[in-house]
Amino acid sequence: MSSRCSRLLLLVLPLLAVACSDDPDGGTPPSGTPPTVREVQPTGGPIAGNTLINVYGSGFQDGAKVFLGEHEVQRTVVVNAFRLYGYTPTATSGRVDVRVVNPGGEYGVLVRGFAFDGPPAPRIDQAGVSGGNRELISGGQPVDALVTGEVNVAGVTRGVGQGGGVLAQVGFAPGEANLLDMASYTWEAATYLEDSNTREADVYQGNVQLQAPIEQERREWAVTLRFSIDGGQTWVLTDGDGMANGLSAQMMRRVFIARPKVDYCKLGPDSNRSSLDLFYKPAETVLLKVVGQVYAAGLTPGSGAGSGVQAQLGFGPPDSDPNDAAVTGWTWVSATYKTDIGNNDEFEAELPNPATLGQYRVAMRFSISKDVWRMCDVDGVNDSLTGELTYSPNKLGILTVANEPPKPAVTWCKIGEDQKNDPEVVNYLTTQTTGFKTVYANVNLPGVTDKPGAGPGLTGQLGWGPKNEDPRTSTVWNWSTQLTWNKDNFSVNDEFKAVLPNPAVNGEYRYAVRFSANGGPVRVCDHNGTDSGNQAFELDKLGVLNVTGEVVLPRVVGYCKLGPDQNNTPESVTYFTTTVPSRKIVGQVYVLGATPGAGAGPGVVGQLGWGLAGTDPATWNWQTAGTYKGEIGSNDEFEATLPNPGTVGSFRFAYRFQANGGAFLYCDADGNSGGETGFEASKTGTLTVEEPAPVVGVCRLQSVSGTTVGSGDAVTAVGRVRIPGVTNGNGAGANLQVQMGVGAADVDASTSATSFTWAPATYSREAEGEADTDEFTLDLRPGYTGSRAVSMRYSTNGTTWFYCDKDGSDVGGYTLGQQHALTVGNHAGIDYCRLQWPLKISDLTGNRTVYGFIFEDGVTNAPPPATTLTAELGYGPKEQDPGVSTAWTWLAGTVQSDTGNDDEYRADMPVTAPVGSSYVWRYRVGTGPYCFGDWQPEGQPGGSANGLSPDTLGTVDQ
Repeated sequence: MSSRCSRLLLLVLPLLAVACSDDPDGGTPPSGTPPTVREVQPTGGPIAGNTLINVYGSGFQDGAKVFLGEHEVQRTVVVNAFRLYGYTPTATSGRVDVRVVNPGGEYGVLVRGFAFDGPPAPRIDQAGVSGGNRELISGGQPVDALVTGEVNVAGVTRGVGQGGGVLAQVGFAPGEANLLDMASYTWEAATYLEDSNTREADVYQGNVQLQAPIEQERREWAVTLRFSIDGGQTWVLTDGDGMANGLSAQMMRRVFIARPKVDYCKLGPDSNRSSLDLFYKPAETVLLKVVGQVYAAGLTPGSGAGSGVQAQLGFGPPDSDPNDAAVTGWTWVSATYKTDIGNNDEFEAELPNPATLGQYRVAMRFSISKDVWRMCDVDGVNDSLTGELTYSPNKLGILTVANEPPKPAVTWCKIGEDQKNDPEVVNYLTTQTTGFKTVYANVNLPGVTDKPGAGPGLTGQLGWGPKNEDPRTSTVWNWSTQLTWNKDNFSVNDEFKAVLPNPAVNGEYRYAVRFSANGGPVRVCDHNGTDSGNQAFELDKLGVLNVTGEVVLPRVVGYCKLGPDQNNTPESVTYFTTTVPSRKIVGQVYVLGATPGAGAGPGVVGQLGWGLAGTDPATWNWQTAGTYKGEIGSNDEFEATLPNPGTVGSFRFAYRFQANGGAFLYCDADGNSGGETGFEASKTGTLTVEEPAPVVGVCRLQSVSGTTVGSGDAVTAVGRVRIPGVTNGNGAGANLQVQMGVGAADVDASTSATSFTWAPATYSREAEGEADTDEFTLDLRPGYTGSRAVSMRYSTNGTTWFYCDKDGSDVGGYTLGQQHALTVGNHAGIDYCRLQWPLKISDLTGNRTVYGFIFEDGVTNAPPPATTLTAELGYGPKEQDPGVSTAWTWLAGTVQSDTGNDDEYRADMPVTAPVGSSYVWRYRVGTGPYCFGDWQPEGQPGGSANGLSPDTLGTVDQ
């Protein structure tokens, strides 16, 4: 035994001796069991006495007395066998024994248990608020909140009953206040409730009344207790984990009061959770009544309408989500309370008729708080994040406005032969090419399948897809396998069949069938049978397909779509013929074993194609490759720039995808998973190409270098154009075309433009003295003689022209008097030239050779050919001046003969020259003016000597 243990034993033995010895006065010891004294609180007090003490032990009997040394404790109260209390007598300073004596004389002693030398005052050792934070609901009325807490004061609260001298108060403060400052709280008295489970502490409680939120949706309050043991002179504040470890604002207990909210709502009758299909004719005036249910805790349970509940019925565009605050185009009408359904309230409203052909989505929404709505679908919505009761825009009602009601869905259908309701398991190898499973299916539609043979208008497909995808909504199921009629079954059903394809990619799949009638809604079926009533569709009742074996490259495109995700409306694009292509078009594709996972699926090819509306997409232009853009779930998204055909017209565009050289799958805006109606040309994009709208500005025929000129000689025309946003800055304005024209002096070019001959002018500079103005020039060499006029025009789209005269288009518009007058006289550069022979091509036999004649002193005197002489035969429309028009074609002539001082030239008229064209010879020495040689009627002087006229040209008549 250690020395420490020895000392302990020596100390304990005398105590045991005192407690168990005979009566100290030498009398006979009492026969009863003596009490035991274990503790006194406090352990000391002033010698003046009157200190409240609690004595703890066991075996205390009613009438027991307590002695501190030789002095009896005053006003002793025996609480129970384990505790008594009283007030100390006056005494002298020193430590004394505490002795409890029962009425029978039995006693127990705590040696030196109390000191009369000024012990420490009682203190609060621990105090805290019970429970956690709370969420309460109020429609605006104040809320009562009961606050409970414990306090532990050594020597005071221990044992049964209320500890003496303890005061308690309950308080509340706004959540945003300084919660560690007792002045932030409103205080009221709290009352003793009970002892704690350990009997070391006393439990107090108090009630506070808290104001509910008025404008805001939620209000926060802090609640607490505080305690005092000195008559309220000082207080100890409490928090949720007790004040002994310090106070923290975060640990203060809160009460959150919210306005009532919609906990659950549903569109449509309580008994219908599958679909809500509605129909109007455009002129229908009898409106449909649509119902919906709502549950709000504390409001809708009980009879009558829940206080403050608002309901609205609405309709909107078919691909829009009314729960998206950014969506517009929805119309809402108020619904009114109809009846109670259990704890729910049912509301009803008349659905307006949009009166415009098309499909619309229908929704109902409920609110209790201002402008806070819960949107409802047909299978119900609550706060769930997964499962059936999550909101989905795809589960809203459908309103069809049409001249005829929409086609009905098939009544019932199932996978497998009749009476076989358990899912069948099919096993394939990836490389398997034969021995595939034939899958049977049954379908019922009264009036259709109860007739002999295949029900008219029925179509069905056998599909397969990943095991975790719902075939009713999944975009990755493959429905390309058509079901074919097999036989009549029990005279009311039709049985169909098809061979289940091999996905050829390792994995576990599910297979199912689906049917529609006359293009109506599609119903997907399981092995147990599916209808709109009690036989709901079950995912675990689908067929099972397992594919195992060596890995092979996927070659089947399971699904593809044109356009952005979640948007089934075909895109419309408008280009001008001059537009630089810039519109990005996206598409997405799913290929089992390729597109799932990050990055572009290997071997997947996407193409963006376009073609004339109404043509077979297979014949379109598919030269634009799509590039991988990113992931959309298990799909890959591609992107490409839509080309500009460059010609006016209406076109269509779409995507197509291919995997590892397999077949292309064509894609429309609502997606294609195969099947005969998977791709619809009416759901491809629309591309409209138009001529650009002309841009209007100000223009002026600035100058013409002369008023008289010889035929074939040059005159320079200068013009200016100012168009905001086009001619700004250096260089010619984008798409700006300027032309100079020559025509008859008495003809207005702006109203008879075809009577003028127009030629393109070229940009020369930015106009001096005129900001943002382009200047253009052209050397005109008019051939036709007589009184002529010069005009100018411009265009920004090549189709619409604006005409310019000398005082400018902004001064009185265009007038005949402001055209530039130009007299074109006889040619003066070359002595003489003319069209020799023939006057028309039909005058020739066996050839198409045309001859021309020229005399120029000092040039044709010498043996031909003269190196400085140019001789050309031209043909073109006689309405166009051959000296100005770009519509004339010129052919080089060769020397035919040298006659005296004259030279004769020849050239062959091409057989491609248009019948009805005119022809003429032109000659030129060096860079001098052209001499145009025509013919004249017999007996008159001809050629250039008397000018040039459109009536005296040769004629291509064959």
